[in-house]
Amino acid sequence: MSEAPYGVRALPELYREWTTDGMIANVGARIVEVGPGTLVLEATMQPERHGFPTSRGPIVHGGAIATLADECLASVAFTLAEEGETTTTSNLQVDYYRPATPGRLLARGAVRHRTRRLAYCHVTIEQEGGAVVAEGRAVIAYVKA
Repeated sequence: MSEAPYGVRALPELYREWTTDGMIANVGARIVEVGPGTLVLEATMQPERHGFPTSRGPIVHGGAIATLADECLASVAFTLAEEGETTTTSNLQVDYYRPATPGRLLARGAVRHRTRRLAYCHVTIEQEGGAVVAEGRAVIAYVKA
């Protein structure tokens, strides 16, 4: 049986460091599942931190959803990184389908194709219960760490 790729092994430890401050800490992203080219993150979006008021009650701001999508996309590409590489977003596209309400969101990411320097990735953002609220695509670049 072969050993898991470097990125799969390294990502959980990196998340333990990243959850103390910065954007990952802001959205509260946590790893649910990780494998080569696949990743599921969860985040609890709070109305006072990530909400936008509407006449029908708070919804999650699109910027918070885009942040979660971007984090999942760059991190899923990282699962295929080699030691000495890290990832950075080169291009990001997010399509919003319906408002998300504050609470638990899941980001399900996958690498569709990897070249030596780029990964083409896809993410689905789901409200707890399975309703898809957004989808995203990104080109992620591999750079020296």
